[in-house]
Amino acid sequence: MNFKTILFGVVTLGFLFVGYLCLTFYVYPELSNRGLFGDSFGALNALFSGFAFLGIIYTIILQTQELGLQRKELELTRAELKRAAEAQEASGEALTKQAASLKITAKLNGLNSRLQYYNTLIELNRTEKYGISNGLLHQEYMREVDLIIQEIKLLTEDK
Repeated sequence: MNFKTILFGVVTLGFLFVGYLCLTFYVYPELSNRGLFGDSFGALNALFSGFAFLGIIYTIILQTQELGLQRKELELTRAELKRAAEAQEASGEALTKQAASLKITAKLNGLNSRLQYYNTLIELNRTEKYGISNGLLHQEYMREVDLIIQEIKLLTEDK
């Protein structure tokens, strides 16, 4: 019900009450006759009380239905929050995996730099300028290159 409907009902009841009083004073000028006439409406009074009681019962039914709708909405909200939490958890796991992959990538880049360094030293050792005169140094470089290659294999086998 909106405000205009309620206002219309109150104004209409007011006019009916005033009209009833005027009609009663006009038809029954004596006070004792007016009292008897008023007592004859006891059943009407009970009828309006019954309507008021039915209105209260209807209001309780509407409130019960509204509470049921609120419960359903709360269940949907809880389900949505659960899905959001699961998605956030999955995102966290993906970020952890990504961080692990980045760590491996950084290690591979570092090993690649070391490998290039030793390859450069090996090539410099083979040039005519330096000759292959230092065989022990060449073997040490080759051993380091083999170790680096083994580390790279280990890192790439895990993934």
